[in-house]
Amino acid sequence: MVGFHWEEFYGIFKEKLEEMIACMVQPYVPSGENPVPCVDARLIENPGSGYDLEGGEGACSPLIEVRVYCDQTLGDSGCCTISDAARKLMLSYGFQCRNGPGKAEEQSPGIVRWAGRYQRIFGSDDELEQYN
Repeated sequence: MVGFHWEEFYGIFKEKLEEMIACMVQPYVPSGENPVPCVDARLIENPGSGYDLEGGEGACSPLIEVRVYCDQTLGDSGCCTISDAARKLMLSYGFQCRNGPGKAEEQSPGIVRWAGRYQRIFGSDDELEQYN
């Protein structure tokens, strides 16, 4: 992938968000095995563009979904606070908020879920850096 490496990004996102706010960043398991609050970040798609005749890729634009899960005690206010911190972190790396963050359909009884989607373009020479 041109300029974007999911594993590198996920490691940085996890470390920084867990420092910013009390939460665990890890894949969410609906069976209730996760501690809450829990943040699940997923690479939804990563389309390329600007291909040359040799198959070289000029850019890619990863779309990342950040889901926040809280129990009924923290509820919407907890999800809102954590989602806001995740949004600020994503924006600081040049991502644009494409959707949300906002309340999403509940998947498990007693769990509140919020989600936001973020996207940006990485050119062939771009590196992941924090802008602000």
